[in-house]
Amino acid sequence: MTKFHEETARPKAFRDMKEIDMNEWKNPTLYFCVVASLFLLAVSPSWAGSPFETAEIRVTWEYWNGGSPGQGGSLIVATDTLDVVGDDTVDPDAIGFHTSSGTDYELWDIDFWEDEIRLTYTSVYVQDAFHQYMYLTPVGIHFEDTLGQLPEITQVWLDDSFAPYGLDPALLTFDENNIWLSLEGSMCHFGSMGSMPDCANPASPTGYDNEIVLIVETVPEPGMSSLLLSGLVGVVLISRRRRGIES
Repeated sequence: MTKFHEETARPKAFRDMKEIDMNEWKNPTLYFCVVASLFLLAVSPSWAGSPFETAEIRVTWEYWNGGSPGQGGSLIVATDTLDVVGDDTVDPDAIGFHTSSGTDYELWDIDFWEDEIRLTYTSVYVQDAFHQYMYLTPVGIHFEDTLGQLPEITQVWLDDSFAPYGLDPALLTFDENNIWLSLEGSMCHFGSMGSMPDCANPASPTGYDNEIVLIVETVPEPGMSSLLLSGLVGVVLISRRRRGIES
């Protein structure tokens, strides 16, 4: 069995910090780095899982030919566009997004929370024929990081636990800056129609199968605390080198 050595198991940055001479703590730059690093270590966990926080994402309702661009299809027309800034303290971030601006049916609420995009089809709450939907052609919602504020997208999963009937996870596609959610084949009816069920589901948090959740994985970025700790070690090494030259 390999013996555990506490000293070698510690990160090198902390082993270097252990050897700092007490006089070096009088350096104001070094003092600032230490205080800032400790503060950021305390708050950084809340940042790590929220790639959408403060990022502006363009949301577009699109009609496609042969599937979404992510499937190899092409864009026919975009009929509604909304730039949404992610905010974990607001739910939802966008209310009533639709196929075209100014309409009051077939509405979706969209919320960016931590690493999730949650879409809720709210029109079903009205419970009449004008507020249900069924999409049989290539149509869906496109999320785009037009400003380059997100880390690179590496994977997207679909949680369809309470999703509308007929939603096909295989039609969800993405690249490093885009996510295409195809709604082709999905439906949410206020009443059953032959073999097509209604949208009601008492087990769902909303009472309906009207929620789509996308879980987005992005390339991890170095935390601010890690960068400051690296800078702290650099300040120590420079200070030592200067003392060596002066002596």
